[in-house]
Amino acid sequence: MRNWILIFVILIFITFSGYGQEREWLLNKDSLFTSISSEHFNLYTFEGHLSEKTKSNFLNERESAYRQISYFFQINTDLSVNIFLFKSKPTKYNLTGHEGFGWGFDNNIVEVFNNSIRLDPYHELAHVIGYTLNKPPAMIDEGTAVYLSQLYGDKAFSRLIGYPTKSINEILLLLNENEKELTISTLLSYNDIGDNLAYCMSASFVEFLIKEFGKQKFLELYKSLSNSDSVKNKEIFERIYSIKFDQIENEWAKQTYISN
Repeated sequence: MRNWILIFVILIFITFSGYGQEREWLLNKDSLFTSISSEHFNLYTFEGHLSEKTKSNFLNERESAYRQISYFFQINTDLSVNIFLFKSKPTKYNLTGHEGFGWGFDNNIVEVFNNSIRLDPYHELAHVIGYTLNKPPAMIDEGTAVYLSQLYGDKAFSRLIGYPTKSINEILLLLNENEKELTISTLLSYNDIGDNLAYCMSASFVEFLIKEFGKQKFLELYKSLSNSDSVKNKEIFERIYSIKFDQIENEWAKQTYISN
C-alpha cells in the first residue's frame, strides 16, 4: 500500500512541477525518498530500490572520491551533499525534468543507478566541490570533471562511452575521423557542452594545461575565469600563462593531433 501511495504522490507532484526543472521536487524529498547519511553525503533512494549493504558501499565509495577531489582542488571544505538515485532514466526525467544519466547542481547530485548503469563517483562530485571555488566556463568545468574521473576512476569516462582501454586523446582522434572538428576557442564560448567530442576535447585541454604548466596555474585559472565572456576569458588565460591564447591552443593541437 505504501508503494502505491508513493507512486500516487509522485504522479501528482509531476503534474504540477513542470517536470521538476524548477526543482520543487527537492522540497518534498523526505516524503518521496528514504535516506541514509555518511560524513559528507545524504543518500536518497526510493524504498526497495537498493539493499542496505549496497547503500553503505556506495557511500564509502563517494567518501573516498570526496577526499580525492578535495585534495586536487586543495580545499578543506565540509560540504553536505545530497545524492538522489533512480532506477531508470525515464523515472529520473519524470520527476526531475533532467535528461541524461547524471546531473550536479548546488549541493545536489542526481543519478541513474541500476545493474547496467553505474556512474563513476567523481564526475558530478567534481562539479559540486569545484563550484565552492568558482563556476568556470563549460569547457573548463566539464573538462575538469572528465579529467578527474579519468585520473581517479581508471578511465571512467572512456568506459562510459565504450572505449575502456583508450585514453582521452586516443578517443579524440577516433571521434575526429567522423565528426566535424571543433576548436578550443569555440568551446570556450559555449555555455553548455553535451557531446562526446566536446567532452574529450575539454578534458584533453585541461590535461594539457596541467601537464605543461602545472596544477597551481590551472587552479588559479579555474578560480579566475568568468562563466561566459569568451574575450575576457582569453585575456585571463594570457595573464596567468604569460602566453597568447592562440599559442596555447596551437601547442595543444600540435601535441594532440600530431604527436599521437
